[in-house]
Amino acid sequence: MKNVSKRVLGALAAGVLMVSPIISSVTASAAKTLTTSPSHTQEVGWYNDYHHEIWQADTNNSSTMTLHENDGGFRAQWKCGPNNTSGNFIANRGLRWGLNNPKTYKDYGNFYCDYECDWCAGSSGNSRIGIYGWAQNPLVEYYIIEDWKNWSIAQDPSAEYKGSVNIDGGEYKVYTISRNAYTIEGNKGFTQYISIRQNTRTKGTISVSDHFKAWEDLGMKVGNLYDISFSVEGWESDGQAEVSMNMYQGICDCGHHKDDYVKNIQMEYDSQYKQMRFTWDAVNGADSYGVAVYLAGKWRVQEENITDTEYTTPKNLTLGKTYKVAIAARVNDKWDTANAIKNAVTFTVE
Repeated sequence: MKNVSKRVLGALAAGVLMVSPIISSVTASAAKTLTTSPSHTQEVGWYNDYHHEIWQADTNNSSTMTLHENDGGFRAQWKCGPNNTSGNFIANRGLRWGLNNPKTYKDYGNFYCDYECDWCAGSSGNSRIGIYGWAQNPLVEYYIIEDWKNWSIAQDPSAEYKGSVNIDGGEYKVYTISRNAYTIEGNKGFTQYISIRQNTRTKGTISVSDHFKAWEDLGMKVGNLYDISFSVEGWESDGQAEVSMNMYQGICDCGHHKDDYVKNIQMEYDSQYKQMRFTWDAVNGADSYGVAVYLAGKWRVQEENITDTEYTTPKNLTLGKTYKVAIAARVNDKWDTANAIKNAVTFTVE
């Protein structure tokens, strides 16, 4: 399975601790900031293997999108209400093939998005987060909504309920809406496909292709892909969001990207030598493990190419000092950094 971000674990060089991408997404540096305004309403482009877009309309204010350097995430801030206008804002980042792409999702294998989104929005208008994109033949604008504020698209009186599906451990209700407005092909008619998660969430894995398959099972054809992105959208609302995200594509019928990460980390402290021993459960398909420690505001590689399921720190750790440690597995030449971060352990030397 291809990790679009193409990041791998860094190595130790000459015994010096090196800053490593193993944990970089937790402190992903803000490398590029885009700004829109009433006179400059859109910015699009590519940065570090991901396509990005920020867009606003009908607001007198400015909005920003700051791209993470080390993952596909971004920070967004928008102000579209209440100001007696129909202000609208979108920020998204992901994959784009462009107009007249001859391929459908079936030609690519499966698409997944691992994400975490810390976000808030005011009480006016409405906002949503999740997967967003377009497809052609037929012309479709689609949403996989993970969380929303104040108002759901399901409440649109023109929404037609198509059915319910269970994907990624949750129920999604599926709707279609016919529209006539601006599209990737100009002003014309099109259809919206919408999956809305019922037990809303702000982090997890979105199996995008499973939604495509479910829609087609409900008679909703998914044609040639234009793009797939993780999106934050606000209409007549003010808000902000911090998104960590990685998108994957490829053939994977095993779910390794979701299930095969380091689990059951155990710690054993040796008070005589003032060192800590870590053990963990073996990860299916892993050929090595890496260990990183969070020190002085940065994650630093302590060891990599560990072939066993244990690691012992150097002796004489500092008494009273608190350490945060993450352990990642490498499966099919890919480091699972996102789950390493989420499952980091903390201990204090006593």
